[in-house]
Amino acid sequence: MNKNLNISEGSLNKANLLDTQEKISILITGDFCPHKRIETAFLNKEFEKVYNGFENIAKSCDLAITNLECPLTLSNNPIEKTGPNLKSHPDCINGIKFGGFDVVTLANNHIMDYGEQGLYDTINVCKKSDIHYVGIGKNIDEASKPLYITVKGRKIAIIIFCENEWSIAGKNKAGANPLNPVKNYYQIKEAKENTDFVLVIVHGGNEQYEYPSPRMVETYRFFADLGVTAIIGHHPHCASGYEIYNNVPIFYSLGNFIFDWENREDAWHEGYCVKINIDKDSVTNFSLIPYNQCKTKAELKILENTEKEKFIDKIEKISKVITESELLKDKWVKFSEQRKRGYLSSILLLGKFRKQLLKNKKLSRLVLKRKRLMPLLNLIRCEAHRDCIIDILTIYLKEEK
Repeated sequence: MNKNLNISEGSLNKANLLDTQEKISILITGDFCPHKRIETAFLNKEFEKVYNGFENIAKSCDLAITNLECPLTLSNNPIEKTGPNLKSHPDCINGIKFGGFDVVTLANNHIMDYGEQGLYDTINVCKKSDIHYVGIGKNIDEASKPLYITVKGRKIAIIIFCENEWSIAGKNKAGANPLNPVKNYYQIKEAKENTDFVLVIVHGGNEQYEYPSPRMVETYRFFADLGVTAIIGHHPHCASGYEIYNNVPIFYSLGNFIFDWENREDAWHEGYCVKINIDKDSVTNFSLIPYNQCKTKAELKILENTEKEKFIDKIEKISKVITESELLKDKWVKFSEQRKRGYLSSILLLGKFRKQLLKNKKLSRLVLKRKRLMPLLNLIRCEAHRDCIIDILTIYLKEEK
């Protein structure tokens, strides 16, 4: 089931569809990391076993977009960072191509895991396979450029931002386009001036947390107020809800698409992709396509009947909380409390013994002195102080290499 696409110079035109007023269907998925069992299956060309027919859904759409969550490279030189360094074999691009994807978004926290070599290897295999990419570049100017694609005579801009971790581009540094609402405003403004539709994709949020933070809601709604067509989020490795704000659909996290990882909770293996239909100047309707992935086998399985209804009901309940600011704030405070020991241990550089003391409320007061925490809060909360801290730590780590 081929799309019969003619791809050249940033344009994607579907043959025999010349009416510019036809609806445009776009499919967007979450994090796609073809490693472990999936990498083995792709290298063995077992594409149909992995997708289980999902490729037909993607190929039936005018445009299909996925977030490639790792470089495709043979490099064995990982960068120094926190968290795992991910990569997959360059030939895995054939599995992505089989899946019906036209575009990969690359602005995420893992795309620079193997440095510039890993990034450029990924760019090269995408170009050879006629797959468009967006969100990265040899410097910040290049990384921040939207991808412009023409579908059925209508011009679409795709922009992706990612939260600031270890992959961000700089003035003379390759990497990803960062989430920075001020600079993102101008990127969106430029895209709107040059296109019919603007899709904003954001890679951010707290891992394993199924709600957006109040900050995320405020930021994504700000993007919606700028008149974009739709906003799609991923990164938390679990599915979140959505809302329609100012006539703009906002999906806060699609969850993983295909991301094989052992010993993970059920939420890791659940997700949904979203299919949106655009007509004239806005999204006319959308549908959620839920699935399980890599739970017992290296495969994606679309949910149906009772399983589908149960999943959609869960998403609807999450979505209801998102629209109620007080409920969302309450969820956020409880989540923050659950992460307290981990964050404070990292910030205060606590050893194992002192970290254990945090389990006990009375004993924790021996470690968490009020006079010590107040200046720390001020340093983190105040923008002027935070700017200095970021630069001080960045420069120090460079000098210590």
